[in-house]
Amino acid sequence: MKKEKFESTIGALYRRNEKFLFLSAAIFIGSIFIGYFLSGIFSSIDQYFGTIFKDLQEGARSGEIKLETIPIFLNNIRIALIIYGGGLLLGSFTAIFLVINGAFIGYVASKVPLGDFIIYTIPHGIVEVIAIIVAGAAGFRLATTVYYFIDGMLYETWYGSIMEKFGYIFKKNQDEFKESLYLFLIAVVLLFIGSIIEANLTLPWATYVQSII
Repeated sequence: MKKEKFESTIGALYRRNEKFLFLSAAIFIGSIFIGYFLSGIFSSIDQYFGTIFKDLQEGARSGEIKLETIPIFLNNIRIALIIYGGGLLLGSFTAIFLVINGAFIGYVASKVPLGDFIIYTIPHGIVEVIAIIVAGAAGFRLATTVYYFIDGMLYETWYGSIMEKFGYIFKKNQDEFKESLYLFLIAVVLLFIGSIIEANLTLPWATYVQSII
C-alpha cells in the first residue's frame, strides 16, 4: 500500500512538472552536443573551458581534488544549488548554468578518446545527468513561484496592509514552492547515489571494461 502511494505521488509530481523536466533536459543535453561539436571552433570557448579542465586535471593529480564520496557530493550539490537558485531570477540563471555545465561536459568529451569518456562516465554519469535535469526542472518550477508571487503583489487587488498581502500571496503560491523543493530533494538523493558510484565503482568498472575490449 505504501509503495503504491509512493509511486502514485512520484507519478503525479512528474506529470505536474513534465514540461519543466523536458525543458531542462533539452537545454542540458543540447548543450552537451553543442559543447562537443563547437570545441575547437571558438577560441574563447576553448580558452574558458580549457582552463577549467586543466585545473581539474592538476587538482586530481595533486590530490587536491579527491575521488571520495563526500567531496564529489559537495561539489555536485554546489552546482545543483546554483541551478536551482537560478529560479529566483525567473529561471534565467537556471538556463544559463544548464548550458554552461552541459557545454563543459561536451567540451571534455571532445578532448579525450570518446570510448574512454563513455567508459569512465557511464556508471555515475547517467544518474548525475538525470539529477542535474531534475535540479533544472526544480529551478524552473521555482521561477514560476517567483513570477506568480510578483504578479500577485503588483496586480492583485488588496485592501489590507502590505504585510497581510505578502502573507496571502505567499500562502497562495506555497504549493508551487513546495513542489520545487520536492524536485530539488530528488536531485540531491540522485547526486548522492551518483557520488557513491563515482567514488567507489567507476574506476573498477572502467578498468574491467578496458581489460576485456
